[in-house]
Amino acid sequence: MDDARMMDWLIALHAGLPRLGPGRDTATRRALADCVGLPATPDILDVGCGGGASSLVLAEATAGHITAVDRVPLFLRELRTRAQSRGLDGRIRPLVADMHAMPLRSAAFDLIWSEGAIYIIGFDAGLTHWRSLLRPRGWLVVSELSWLTDHPPAAFLDSWREGYPGMRNVADNLAAASSLGWEPVGHFPLPADAWTIDYYGPLHARLPSFRADHADDPEAQAVADMTEREIALMADAAGICGYVFYILRRAG
Repeated sequence: MDDARMMDWLIALHAGLPRLGPGRDTATRRALADCVGLPATPDILDVGCGGGASSLVLAEATAGHITAVDRVPLFLRELRTRAQSRGLDGRIRPLVADMHAMPLRSAAFDLIWSEGAIYIIGFDAGLTHWRSLLRPRGWLVVSELSWLTDHPPAAFLDSWREGYPGMRNVADNLAAASSLGWEPVGHFPLPADAWTIDYYGPLHARLPSFRADHADDPEAQAVADMTEREIALMADAAGICGYVFYILRRAG
């Protein structure tokens, strides 16, 4: 199965779910609280926003304007509907774009946000390319899959060596950020149940109907199998690996 076809199946599997990856509203708010000194009405860019779980929290927690970028129109339509239902659509602008080449002005934002998506471009590449979009002393908050131990079990090493070979530990990510012109202000791991409950709970409940709807398609069944293997693996991931929030400020 080629990458484009797999992406189509993953979109179909996740359509309508409250989250497209691990996360929790309280964790988003905790990371935002570390961004001290934002303007009263900050300009915020949410990269890889998916269905907008983070965008909605940022709009509720600030008086800012959010540009929410994703390359999947379906997810942005879901965000628009959710924003309208909360009366936030006037401050959230969905934008279909590839994070590798976003059609945005330099120095246009006070805060760039990206939960569970920077891996698409790569941690170092995101920190490098997105820096020019921030105003001086602007903020960048990302959650990045990271090793939480120096000695991960073989099952995790083997799985993530294929799924995300660029994964590093927290210290190495902080060092990379410093070398790329950022001041690390804070970091913390996402709670394990933000994976098992907030993300995997609805996703696991979706799998039986997804399998039934595509019973005769081996590619769809392969994507469901892959998803079930990931859920089983990450059930025991506490203290081994997980998403870590990195709160960074542009140096200079």
